[in-house]
Amino acid sequence: MKGTTPLASTPPAKPTSADVARLAGVSRATVSRVVNDPGNSLVTEETRRRVLDAVRSLGYTPHASARALRAGRTHLILMPLVRAPLGRAVDQLIENLSRDLAARGLRLLIDADRSVAPEQAAHSWAEHRPDAVIGGPATCPPEAVRVLRNAGVDTVVLLDSPRRRDATALGFHDAAVAATAARHLLDTGHRRLACLVPEGPSRQLAQRRLERVRELADAAGAVVEAVPCSFGQDELRLAAARWRGSRERPTAVYAFDDDYALMLIHVLRESGLSVPEDIAVIGSGNFPLGGVFTPRLTTTHFDMSAVSAAVCEALTRLLQGKSLPRGTRAAMEPVLTVRESA
Repeated sequence: MKGTTPLASTPPAKPTSADVARLAGVSRATVSRVVNDPGNSLVTEETRRRVLDAVRSLGYTPHASARALRAGRTHLILMPLVRAPLGRAVDQLIENLSRDLAARGLRLLIDADRSVAPEQAAHSWAEHRPDAVIGGPATCPPEAVRVLRNAGVDTVVLLDSPRRRDATALGFHDAAVAATAARHLLDTGHRRLACLVPEGPSRQLAQRRLERVRELADAAGAVVEAVPCSFGQDELRLAAARWRGSRERPTAVYAFDDDYALMLIHVLRESGLSVPEDIAVIGSGNFPLGGVFTPRLTTTHFDMSAVSAAVCEALTRLLQGKSLPRGTRAAMEPVLTVRESA
């Protein structure tokens, strides 16, 4: 009718679990088991497939808060990022964890805000009611863990951390890549070593790696020269010039990571020193370029696929109230890839 406003159409009702149950030919309890507890062994694969097909067909999405209230879990695993620059290894770990957790019905939630103190950040994390938090000594110090536990988050898993009473330390010590490199150099007869120590955001990590190299060198009667440097060639050129004219120059260098190692090899060759004949060089990270560089780079790295699988298995067992599986720490040991540079 002219001059009248047409009635607004009623939006279609959102599908419910009862609709899913009706379409799949199962009970609402079975729908709940499939949606809220993906690993439930009471549901056959055929039934699970029918329920998931019905979920997709209807576009059903369970209400997150209600789902968490019923199940007592949110299926969220929260992981705060450290303040240091993220490298290729961390990117790989996040990618693998996201995939492996999703296969277990869990979702990885990343907190990338590095401007907030850990204890204050923990209050924000607790609001999400995660089933567990994956952190380290910098992101989850005792005061942050205390906040989480007071909020009911009982599972806190620490990487790159010594054993602690308030959380589960799984191993994965980043300085272990430096230890693996140092052992290789010492085992191949080197007793005068140098260690690159980048300045800037990576300095704390570089210092931890230097300390680990020195511990092993001291035990073997070897000496270690620390070489502070930035991501440029000036400091490396000064070191190369000093080494070229010295009989006491290092016979091998641990270069912190593969980027610095490749840059150092270039500078050494530019100054007239051969690698590995005059000075051997080893890095960390197993970056692709190291495998095609001349000489091909010897390196250490973590197998992030194995690390992620071990973390996910540990989380699953801890959330079920079980003890850690054997071999969890062994899966987090670095890998040594020996090529031509050392």
